[in-house]
Amino acid sequence: MQKTLVLVSGPSGVGKSTLRLQLRNELGKYFDNKIAGIDVDDVYCFIDPKFSAPNYMELWEKARKNTGSIARQLLNNGIDVVFVFGNTIFKEEQIMDILGEIQLDAPVNILHFTLSPNRAVLEKRLIKRQYSVPLWLDDHLAERRPYLNEQWTHLLDTSDMTPEQTLTYIYENMNLNSSMKKHEQAKKGKFLKLLEMLKDKNYSERLLP
Repeated sequence: MQKTLVLVSGPSGVGKSTLRLQLRNELGKYFDNKIAGIDVDDVYCFIDPKFSAPNYMELWEKARKNTGSIARQLLNNGIDVVFVFGNTIFKEEQIMDILGEIQLDAPVNILHFTLSPNRAVLEKRLIKRQYSVPLWLDDHLAERRPYLNEQWTHLLDTSDMTPEQTLTYIYENMNLNSSMKKHEQAKKGKFLKLLEMLKDKNYSERLLP
């Protein structure tokens, strides 16, 4: 089976942690349970447990790169499908922090999904989680808005979707991309722009033969 990396981006409160926890139960059967999920936020916590460091931008970059390293190790050691969930993987340079670490001997299929429920639903979820609407919410959403319709991502409004339905949608799109025509279109259409940003030509050739 071809190795697959699935990047799932979304703002805080969108339900990424729930998806990661349900990943194996919902999708494991399709991949002989050779599936794993990593959350960039969890990796960040190893570096800045209280989310209080003044150089947080630099630390998020380190967290993304370390997430990529973990994903590479998993894909090289018996895992066929790795999901990476993240709050800060919604634009090209952030994604490349991860992809720059995925240097495999065989080609890897890459997909990116953006989870984007409407503000009212997100607000409700955040209140349930932390009892109030955070002051940063609007800024949080505004910085993501320019990237919602990028050609390299699959935009998904999860306002009325359960975690199970969200994972099913992602799996169905993974399945569509498994055919050669769809696969080549996805690689060359959606991620060629990102791959061209890599300075390591040999890595690009391995990733996109």
